[in-house]
This record gives sequence, structure tokens and C-alpha cells, in this order.
Amino acid sequence: MKLISVNKLEPGMVVSENIYTIDDRLVLPKGTVLDSKGIERIKSHSLYNIFIEDEVKPVPKSVPIKPKAELSYSEKLKNSEGFIRFKQHLEENAEKLEESFRMIANDTMPLDVDKLTEPVYHLFVEAGGTAGVFDMLHNLRDNSDAVYMHSLNVSLICNTLATWMRLPKEKIHLATAGGLLHDIGKVLLPPELLTKTTPLTPFEQKTMNEHVVKGYELVKDKDIDIHIKNCVLMHHELRDGSGFPFHLKNEQIDEIASIVTVANVYDEMTSQKLYRSQICPFEVIEQFEEEGIDKYDPNAIMTFLSNIVNTFIANRVMLNNGKTGDIIFVNPNHLARPVVKCGDTYVDLATNRQLSIVAVI
Repeated sequence: MKLISVNKLEPGMVVSENIYTIDDRLVLPKGTVLDSKGIERIKSHSLYNIFIEDEVKPVPKSVPIKPKAELSYSEKLKNSEGFIRFKQHLEENAEKLEESFRMIANDTMPLDVDKLTEPVYHLFVEAGGTAGVFDMLHNLRDNSDAVYMHSLNVSLICNTLATWMRLPKEKIHLATAGGLLHDIGKVLLPPELLTKTTPLTPFEQKTMNEHVVKGYELVKDKDIDIHIKNCVLMHHELRDGSGFPFHLKNEQIDEIASIVTVANVYDEMTSQKLYRSQICPFEVIEQFEEEGIDKYDPNAIMTFLSNIVNTFIANRVMLNNGKTGDIIFVNPNHLARPVVKCGDTYVDLATNRQLSIVAVI
């Protein structure tokens, strides 16, 4: 392993350590084989030096090479050892979490918050901290519909969002725990309701909504922090009073529960469901921009939006005209409408309103 100036990087070099920005966002994961776009991605973040592997085998210039379709950042990440390991551990912990929730519901296991959240912190570190969590989750959307996978996702997002908000460690821990436990009431719902492959009927939706009160009944007498209990009870409440179960408004909603609400809505909407395809993150971001201040805690939603969009820089996206390109710049005034480089053309979605991002690929 050796340290090298970014100005001396060449295609074929192998990244020996995760590369992060100054604000702790993942640029490229360990093991990435650099190509021209990877080098461009590094330079775009004003990095000066990175560690690469000692053994580099550049392609001889005299040997003609048949051009190959360049993999997107997402495709490279999915093929990396770090991603494969993270996905395996996430799925294993989802199974363990389901077992733990059932034992807690049957009163055969104490509700130990520290023990339950320990795997979340391991996953957080494995993902690369706040820098890598969304990179990992964005590429797990094909199998994230399971209730307990969702609980882990929300917990990771809560940890990341609370960190972005620069909350004290105690509140970060509460948000992480609240995110993990927010849907514990679903363990008391009919299993066939949770695995239904068609949209819920009004009656079924009413039954589904009961997980909030059922979950609170399950934890209200447990020896855990009141904020965590409120996360279970209030994670569907919205500041304009349009949420449930009590139609609470503004400061009536617990501060930590407000963080869980944002994380829950984002993961719910961007995950592939049994009865529908996932919604494009940029469609969700645009919806948050339009109604965020009215429905969500201002500090939580604004912090989330200003940070989440930066996790997509250098990702390949598809536009509604069928063309693909890489995100190269985020417009702070129109977060859902960045600048996309399609071949040699730069498309500013903030000014070209006929075009929009329909998928991250």
C-alpha cells in the first residue's frame, strides 16, 4: 500500500482503503479498480492523496483493447466485497431481530435496548459510517420489503440523520433505538397482512395502522427511555396534524420521533414493495421539498435533504427521455433537479423542467 497524489492516478490502480470526503461521505469503497470516471469522482471532491495497492498492472498501450461498457458506480459497489458482506450481515441480523421481537412480545426475553442496537452499530461501521450508509441502502432496494429489514434500514438512517444534525451522542443513540423499535407492533399483526402482494383494502390498512398502538402497549411498561416509547407511538404523526393515531401537531410530537418519521417515510417510499416497484429517490426528495416544512420537523427534514442529495453525486441515473448520465452537481435551490452529464452534454434539470430523474442505476 502506498500514498499517491490524485494527480498521478491512472486507470487500473486499485484503491486500498475506503475514500472519504472531509465531511465523512464515501467517495469510493476499498478494492475499487480506478477508471477515468472513478478518478474524476475523486478529483471532484478536492482530495489530494489516496492510498492504492502496491501491485498495479496497467494495460500495455500497445495492446488493442475491445471497448467495454463501463460499469456504473452502483454496479461497481454491488460487486465489491464490502457490499456483499454488508448485505449478508444485514439479512442475518434482520432474521435475528424478528426472533427477538417475537420473544419480547411473548415475554420470554427482556427488552434490552443496548443489546438490540449493538448489531446496528456494527453495520454502521461496516458500511463506512455516515459516508457509506446510503450508498449501501440505495443498492439494497431489491429485497428491502421485509418488516425487519426495514427496521434495520430505518435505524441506520436515524443514526446517520442524527449525526448529520450534530446531536449529542445520547440523542443519536435514542434515535438509533427508536428507529429499530418503531415497528415492533407489527409482530402482533396477522402475518398474511405483512406479506400481502396486492395493495391493502381500507379495512386492511386500518388493521395495519394498529401496529402503532399495539407496539406502544408492548413497550409502555418496559424499562426503556420515554423517547423510544414515543418513537413507537408517534412515528406516523405529522406536524400539520394529518398523521395518526392522534393527529398531533408541531411540538406535540417527540423530537426523536420526528427523526424516525423522516427516516421511516424515506425508506418506505424508496424500497421495493411486494405490490409495487420502488419509487425513485429523487421523486421522494422532490415531495419532501414540496411539503417538508409543513409535515416534518424543519431541522430534521432540511438536514436530511441537504445531505442526502450529496450521496448521489457521480451516480448514474436515467431520465424520463430514456437517456442516462452521471450526476455531477447538486443545485442547493432545487435539490431534486441536479446537473446530469449525458455523454458530452450537460443537462441542468433545474432549468429543463420537461426532464426528470426516474431511476438511479
